[in-house]
Amino acid sequence: MQVRLNNPYKSLQVIAQRELTGCLSISIPQDESIGWRLYVGGSRLYFATTIDHSPERFALLWQQINSNLPLPKFNSDMSEYESLYEWQVEHNLSLTDFRRILLTLSREALIHAISHPSAYVKFEPNICVKPVLIAAPLTDLIKPIASHVRFWQKLHSQISSPFSRIYLDRNKVKDFSNFWENADNIATNTQKEIALSQNMTLQKVHLTVWLDILERKLSIYEICLQLKIESHTLLACLIPLIINNILEVLPALTSSAIALQDPTGPLIACIDDSHTVQRQVKMVLEMSGFQVLGMTDPTSCLTSLVRQKPALILMDITMPEIDGYELCTMLRQSRHMRNVPIVMFTGRDGIIDRMRAQLAGANDYITKPVNAEKLITKVQRLLQNNRNLSNQLSSDISLTS
Repeated sequence: MQVRLNNPYKSLQVIAQRELTGCLSISIPQDESIGWRLYVGGSRLYFATTIDHSPERFALLWQQINSNLPLPKFNSDMSEYESLYEWQVEHNLSLTDFRRILLTLSREALIHAISHPSAYVKFEPNICVKPVLIAAPLTDLIKPIASHVRFWQKLHSQISSPFSRIYLDRNKVKDFSNFWENADNIATNTQKEIALSQNMTLQKVHLTVWLDILERKLSIYEICLQLKIESHTLLACLIPLIINNILEVLPALTSSAIALQDPTGPLIACIDDSHTVQRQVKMVLEMSGFQVLGMTDPTSCLTSLVRQKPALILMDITMPEIDGYELCTMLRQSRHMRNVPIVMFTGRDGIIDRMRAQLAGANDYITKPVNAEKLITKVQRLLQNNRNLSNQLSSDISLTS
């Protein structure tokens, strides 16, 4: 089957009727880099996921699964399914529990895959996950998620996917504040019903928290992860603000959706759960002409890093969920990020920390509180070294060709 615009749900029906086995890839016209893969055998689903592994999506779903087991590590040279299976074997997880995880991941992907009335679809026969651990009838899967599918169908004129980013412009802060104060009076019956069923209203989250989250142009997945709520619950609160143009919906991959507009220098990513450190680093770097991509949640930053391709990464060592050493190791295993300079900073100034940072793959180390002059000096030196190395590699390649 060639790539063409079609109804994903009808494509699934055709596959079931013909009893075909393979992988149905679905990508949306609004952004062809966003999509899903459904591994099917006739009328049964073996596994469903996004086209590219998304750490921000996975971290949110893992939070909802509420597993006490550690977050799986994903190898860039393996598929998501292969990495999950390897993780299951390593932790000796029962097949019953593992199948429950696979079903949770698959249901969420299925909701978004079939909620689009028209998408680019491509069926590749005889492609299957191995080993096949679930073979869930599609009708049994779709029935309990039908209300979620309909919910997203209504949203697609405004929001293409959970990878879309929500942004509050500073000029609209007053409008947002007024809406927040009167949210209970403005909400529709449907919104109130969803909010009450999830014990969630706009006012449940403090105004200052909303302002902090929405000014950072986070994806819907990232916002839900921070607030510990599901996407349909979040959007039931925010869709009136989107309809009234108080909030903007930004494409997932538009660089202007994340990068700051004023500075024009290299993009520096800063990963630290402290907002105080984020503000300090941002001010210092922007004054020197750098762009800054600030992230406070290490569990949901990998996708943003790959998409934004920062020239250098600053990260704290002491962070919840994933510490700096573990995150640095993960980045060095990614083919997209393995050559990006990494500087670690922490409040400790010990030889052991320096050695561990070096073993994890960090290029340098700076202590907190951050000294502005030292920070700029290290960043400029590492960027220059990286440029020199790239030029040398290019020269070597041209000589051998």
